[in-house]
Amino acid sequence: MLRHWQTLALAILVPALSACHIGMHMQGSHVSDQDGRLFVDGAPVDFHREVTLQGDLGEIAALRFNVPTGSIDLVGGPGNTFELVVDLYTEFEGDGEVELSGGELQVTSGMDGAVLVNAIRGRLPEGVSLDLRAGTGDIFVTSFVDNTAQLDLESGTGNVQVSSCRVDQLKVECGTGDIRSTDSAAARVQVSMGTGSWAAKGCEFASFFGDSGTGDFLFQACRLDQGRFASGVGDVRLTSTLVSALDCSLGTGQVLTDEQVSEAAPTDG
Repeated sequence: MLRHWQTLALAILVPALSACHIGMHMQGSHVSDQDGRLFVDGAPVDFHREVTLQGDLGEIAALRFNVPTGSIDLVGGPGNTFELVVDLYTEFEGDGEVELSGGELQVTSGMDGAVLVNAIRGRLPEGVSLDLRAGTGDIFVTSFVDNTAQLDLESGTGNVQVSSCRVDQLKVECGTGDIRSTDSAAARVQVSMGTGSWAAKGCEFASFFGDSGTGDFLFQACRLDQGRFASGVGDVRLTSTLVSALDCSLGTGQVLTDEQVSEAAPTDG
């Protein structure tokens, strides 16, 4: 139980700090958000513009992206080409270049100034593995399909949404945001939440492990071969959901099935 209440205390502290100042280490630099103004290693990056990247991934099978306060919105598609639009923040107007190299976005300055990618959206090959980190922004991942691929998603205070994905492993971590999964499948799922909730609809998971501070786990029209849940005060709510094996360690929460969920009348938002 102590572990869950420590998680809760940390989750409550994060939004209180974010109201005035956020500091994080991303893209090889220290990034801070001070009342909505971004700084990279102490230098303000007040200029920003969108940069479009296009190309072929070649032999690259995994990508790693991270942004401090913006969102990441990626859609998988056929073929091996990609098209990304990145929001580039710079210390000097018109400065900065971005390229996709070695599975990561590389940013450079032609004026020896601070540069930063703060948001990413676009299309990628559907079979690529993704490692995505967002400090305070949301993450959206749609239509990535490969039974050997992995999705590793993490957001501090933003939400995470996974739609129409079929992968080997799905790992999601959220501090205060909610996690939503629709029409997706994975052999292994690992979910860790602070105060947000998990909601899945029309999903199939072979092995699911969920750890929550205060958030609920909600499943609607899903199938779990094996489900293991640990929570401080959150519930596990199963609506029209088949679970072959269930193992729960809940503090004040409980497992609710179809009729009990209707009586409790909570919603997945």
